[in-house]
Amino acid sequence: MKSNYLMYRKFFRNMMIDVLSIVSKPRPGVHILNGHFLSLDNSASPELFHNLLYDLKNAGVGFINFTDAVNRITELNIPTDKCLVAFTWDDGFEECFTKIKPVLDEWNLKAAFFINPNFIDGSNVYKENFKKNVVLTNKNPMTWDMIKQLAAEGHTIGAHTLDHLSLNSTDVDFLKHQIAGSKIRIEEQLNVEVAHFAFPYGQLKYISLTGVDVACSTFSYVYSQDNYRRYFSFNGRVINRRHFECDWPLKHVIYFLKSKSL
Repeated sequence: MKSNYLMYRKFFRNMMIDVLSIVSKPRPGVHILNGHFLSLDNSASPELFHNLLYDLKNAGVGFINFTDAVNRITELNIPTDKCLVAFTWDDGFEECFTKIKPVLDEWNLKAAFFINPNFIDGSNVYKENFKKNVVLTNKNPMTWDMIKQLAAEGHTIGAHTLDHLSLNSTDVDFLKHQIAGSKIRIEEQLNVEVAHFAFPYGQLKYISLTGVDVACSTFSYVYSQDNYRRYFSFNGRVINRRHFECDWPLKHVIYFLKSKSL
């Protein structure tokens, strides 16, 4: 029943965006887009993402490395005459390395990847439960060797909690375990400081003010996947990203490249 509901909701949502996006154009500003995978179709080709980038470029979109986008946003260096897009991916699925990274390499782009250490290190039972009941997709995680290569080549590795749990809690011990614990584990593996954190599920309702406090005291930069018409949430403490996936129609992606405010 739930799967049917989600299927119909997606169908009608896509119909609505098809209509609303007819006259959409990329708007000036810095836009951080956040995906999770190449496609739910595990047989999909990396050409999906390459073609999207090509079409976005032809539509007037410019691309920017993730760290450059963050610097522009935090320094309020926002262009008024061009649309700049940077990319991030959450959950650390294997195809981020095998399918998405080669396209980023081709376009000379550096992105950010927010990972859950326990998804990488967990038992087979843990991983199957994570896929089936947490992220709802049958995709395996990257290995630490893949993640180390991404970091060595200039991509940003960020934390996404240990277990991809909602942070809408006031339990400080739980929050520190999930937030600071993920930072410690990733730093142990990469031997570099991890300064970026994106909270699971992305919407502002999935993190409490206490969670924001813990995250901001642990990381230099914290990200949502919500409130994308504004650059910041929680009084300037959280940078907002906008959801997309590599297999979305071009006009759907452009529809969300709207004007933004500080």
